[in-house]
Amino acid sequence: MHTKTRRISKTVLAVYILVLIVLVSGVFLFIGGIAGLAMPDMRRLNNVQAVVLDDLWADYFSEPHSREEQRAYLSSTLDEAGALGANTVLLTGTTQNGALLLRGMDRSAPAVSPPVQQSDRFLNPFDPVAFLIKQAHRRDMQVALYTPEDQTTKAWTEKACRRYKLALYETAVQEGTPTRYLSDGEPLLLRMDQSPGMLAAAHQLEPTTGIVLGSISDLVADNSSALLTLQFLSGGTLPDIADRPVSQDLAIVSPDPANRIFSDSVFLMGTSDPAQPLKVNGTPVERQGGLGIWGLLVPLMDGDNVFTAQQGDTSCTITLQKPVPGASGGSSGSTAVSSDGSAAAQPGQKLRVSSTLASQLSDYTSSGSITASSYEGAVAEVVKSVPFVSGRKRTFAYQLANGSYLLAKNCELLDLSTPDAAFSQLNHSNENGAELLTFSGSGTPIYSHSWEGGEFTLHFLSASFSGKVPTDFGFAGASVTAEPEENGFALHFTFAEDDPLWGYFVEYTPEGTTRIVLKHAPHRSADPRQPLLGVTVMLDPGHGDTDMGAPGSPAEDFPQESDLNLSAALAAKYRLEQLGATVWMSRDTDVFYELSDRLELLNRMRPDFFVSIHHNSALLDQDLHNVQGTEAYWFYTEGKTLAAQLSAAVSSSTNRTDRGSKYSAFYVTRSNICPAVLLELGFVVNPTEYESCASLTGLWAEGGAIAQAIVNSIP
Repeated sequence: MHTKTRRISKTVLAVYILVLIVLVSGVFLFIGGIAGLAMPDMRRLNNVQAVVLDDLWADYFSEPHSREEQRAYLSSTLDEAGALGANTVLLTGTTQNGALLLRGMDRSAPAVSPPVQQSDRFLNPFDPVAFLIKQAHRRDMQVALYTPEDQTTKAWTEKACRRYKLALYETAVQEGTPTRYLSDGEPLLLRMDQSPGMLAAAHQLEPTTGIVLGSISDLVADNSSALLTLQFLSGGTLPDIADRPVSQDLAIVSPDPANRIFSDSVFLMGTSDPAQPLKVNGTPVERQGGLGIWGLLVPLMDGDNVFTAQQGDTSCTITLQKPVPGASGGSSGSTAVSSDGSAAAQPGQKLRVSSTLASQLSDYTSSGSITASSYEGAVAEVVKSVPFVSGRKRTFAYQLANGSYLLAKNCELLDLSTPDAAFSQLNHSNENGAELLTFSGSGTPIYSHSWEGGEFTLHFLSASFSGKVPTDFGFAGASVTAEPEENGFALHFTFAEDDPLWGYFVEYTPEGTTRIVLKHAPHRSADPRQPLLGVTVMLDPGHGDTDMGAPGSPAEDFPQESDLNLSAALAAKYRLEQLGATVWMSRDTDVFYELSDRLELLNRMRPDFFVSIHHNSALLDQDLHNVQGTEAYWFYTEGKTLAAQLSAAVSSSTNRTDRGSKYSAFYVTRSNICPAVLLELGFVVNPTEYESCASLTGLWAEGGAIAQAIVNSIP
């Protein structure tokens, strides 16, 4: 009996010991499994490309799922991250309600999410993070923990990093710059969602950092921003785009003391050492940026006004003159009216446009009442000549048969025997992807157009057409008819939705006849890395050489608007070419071209997009710290979408105010060959915005934003 009892006791003891061994082994296997599956701290290399496993992702573990379902979810997460171009995933280790996904924490940590615990098995608890680490290791990927910007790092988080051997990042946010993920105070990762230009620029100019492409939930829904970022990063070292750094010597660079100033106040602007305090006439001057650019609104008294900027033992002085009312030296020029040499036309006499671009006006006294644009060589019949005075010059406005006016300064009168244009045929050909319709016959008649959706009409004045039109002119599903009108004829086109008209231009040939250029709409390529393959873009850096643009600083070594225009255009060219585009520049050095030269180049090259790149200015009689932002101008409605995309993209990428798209009759936007826009990147008369525009990060952010806007503007 006792022997049997002892045998049973030994058996029970053996079972207890076995269970204890299994439990201890399980614990060691569990802990060892975590250690064995974990990886060393995240590589501190410039090729880290991470995505954040956000609250929406983590909330999956707030609901019950089987262990197999959770494993599948974690595996698919890494597959999705890899497909987005990421080699690293960041997570907080908790669900949105604060429950843990990590195992083995102490009592100071939150409880493990109950749905996760429900998938535990006897002696085999499920650890989502350990499984994620193991699967990441198999894919040559990494896992790290991070603390969101609105939280502080907890002790249990640091313990988890040690247990799982993961890097820990704290989030630091500074307005206008990429979010930084810090480790031991060192910025290792950069993030700026929806701003691939800024993110790529910040990383390439700080190559010891990695990047965060965004939250996985957002990126799975739309990965276009991440694709642009990765493509921008594919080019290696950035080319040199700026040859004139901002001086940090103490100077007052604006306004020009050679100019007399009539306002009661003026905005001074200058350079300085950002590390030293600055005073102007004893008043401390606050500087927002890190380059030392400063500005100060100062009052002006009649006569000479002396302003002295002081930094330590260094000073500089400027004297600005405000004329005394009634003092001599003012202009006393004659107010007499003289002729500009123009003459009245006889009724029915023809005129020819002699300037590169002339405006047909509904009101000849208002330059803004433009009804159509006319190009050099266009011929029209004068119905009536109207004398008027403009700028103390006696001149004429010539009324055309359609009721609009051309100003004499843009025209020359022709011999009374000049005949109407007469065409007998319209012939189709193709040239470099554009469809050409060339008239048989002679004449270069003036025209206007109407364009609404797929309906497009050209109205030719003082001209006749007696022949046939082509049934096929290269546009799928399109048609054209010729229709006589009271004072000429019209060509009416209808285009199908799947092959719309993108742009047009009416050319006058050297042989003295007329042809119509019709452009097909561009399309994104099938290669997501190079969506602009086959797309042509013309960039027009404004001003140049002796035309410095705004703010007209007298300091020769101060980067002027013309310099910044060129640098931003070179950055945009590089980014566009990374996306596959063919890019033409109106200038790529510090030279000057007339507006007429730029417009002629646009119409001759026939790009798919045209962007004239400028920086903005404002009157100096106000506090220019308050004048800021990006805006873009269009003339024809076909450019309105591009203008809105440009302003929004640059604003988002640089954190400047989006002033939006605006209508204006800028010379270089007066072409219908493609969407043509004048872009004002920022105000160079605002010291803080000037620093943003002049910095390499700002310039490259602008270049990337321009490329992004072009992609977004393709149907």
